[in-house]
Amino acid sequence: MSGKREPLPLGVHAQVEPIDAGTLAQIDMPTPTLAASHESTPSRGAGSLVGDVPLSGGIPYAAGQASIVRIPIPGTNGLCIELRPRGWVPQSGSTSTLFFQDAAGKRHLRLDYGYNVRTRTIDYHWNQKGTFSEFGIADHLPAGAAGKVAYNAAKYFRYAGRVLVVVGVAIDVVSIVQASKPLRRASQVVAGWAGAWAGCEVVGGGGAALGTLASPLGTAIGGIGGCIIGGIGGYYGGSIAGGNVYDWAENTFFTPLPEAAGVP
Repeated sequence: MSGKREPLPLGVHAQVEPIDAGTLAQIDMPTPTLAASHESTPSRGAGSLVGDVPLSGGIPYAAGQASIVRIPIPGTNGLCIELRPRGWVPQSGSTSTLFFQDAAGKRHLRLDYGYNVRTRTIDYHWNQKGTFSEFGIADHLPAGAAGKVAYNAAKYFRYAGRVLVVVGVAIDVVSIVQASKPLRRASQVVAGWAGAWAGCEVVGGGGAALGTLASPLGTAIGGIGGCIIGGIGGYYGGSIAGGNVYDWAENTFFTPLPEAAGVP
């Protein structure tokens, strides 16, 4: 029997039987597949930060910078919270650990430990010069048990804070080296440091103003605590802004204007 199908005579129509659903299901039809492309466009924006986030030194840097930033105290005519003295210091070093002082160190209120001429004993007390109108603290006023806690906390944080700053900077440097886009990560880091410093001063100043309503120790707690909180927020806000600016600059192309014809 030949494999060719004989043509039908004119006027004769072929009858095609309908195929039911069961028969159709038995037919082996090839399943269409989508060819996956191995080339992908690198994502930008917030998604490209995923590889950098675990290496961020934002928290240690922002927490530690409270030990080196001059935290302003609003309404005190230039006084700031610091953990190191300004101006003249004895050759043996300062016996104070917490300072509310101006840039020259001439006006100050500092938490001291040593001989108190007022109580004629060795204790924790306040030494002040030109700051009574701001804090209402007389010279050589005993600071009590709370003063002892604050004195030692400031003493240890002065060194621990600097260590945290170094650790934060080191982590950020490593993140730049390991990033897929080092320049982008560097932009984030630099903007993050700037944002942390600004956030520390702004939020720390607000905390210091609120704390001053309670006592000088409240000034220190509010100022340093606000500095840490504002520093962390400022670091991550600045980091995001730095990354967005880099992406904008990388994806922006400027078309030069046509040169104007010279006028004879």
